[in-house]
Amino acid sequence: MKYIIATLLFLFSALTAMGQKPMWANGYHKELINSYIDVYADTGNTIDEARDKARKRIREERVDATGRHTNNNYQENVEVKSRIIDEYYETFWGGYKVYLLAQVARNPMFIFEPVTVTDNYSAGARILIPGWAQIYKGQTAKGLVMLAGVVGCGIGALVFENTRSDYKNKMKEQPEFAQTYNTKANNNETARNICIGAAGAFYLWSLIDGIASKGKRRVFVGKNSSLAINPVASNEGAALALTYNF
Repeated sequence: MKYIIATLLFLFSALTAMGQKPMWANGYHKELINSYIDVYADTGNTIDEARDKARKRIREERVDATGRHTNNNYQENVEVKSRIIDEYYETFWGGYKVYLLAQVARNPMFIFEPVTVTDNYSAGARILIPGWAQIYKGQTAKGLVMLAGVVGCGIGALVFENTRSDYKNKMKEQPEFAQTYNTKANNNETARNICIGAAGAFYLWSLIDGIASKGKRRVFVGKNSSLAINPVASNEGAALALTYNF
């Protein structure tokens, strides 16, 4: 049992130390009134090369959307308004892959809606269930390890307690083997207590981590306030829109 607990703790430590890939890097697209948000990725021998190629994709795809290109020749005088919201890169054998989360205006005259990337999550009641807060934050592997730790150790405690109880009953039924059964009962009691302690440690870990740890970076559209007035532009003109974020 102690080896199982040690293995689970090692896995937990390893998962905690791993870098977190943002949620948006697995694919994200959102249509807004004045703009849209998308992920652009490309590879290169260096980070700068991969980033430049990804930036070029932003322009090329926007020019494609406007239809202002011929024979794969992109017009340099086409104005494209965009901004990088977040960036993430991965290394592989011989190069890098850069992911850019970009907001692209539908028209260069349009104003960008407020968009941010955050790793803050509200805790809520989910922290009371082992691993749930971690899964909610995008840390699925770590959450499953915590859940498995609590459940596995809890089941182990029940098994050892039942076995201990059986040996105690056999002491009464077969007094000639009382010493042997008593030793086995004590061993199972020790194992039961270890499982209870390990389950408590996993639960406490899950509780503290669920409150304190940062989650994977995710996209947040809008301002923090629930009620906001945002400028809106269209071909017909400009106006103000009253929006409620919830």
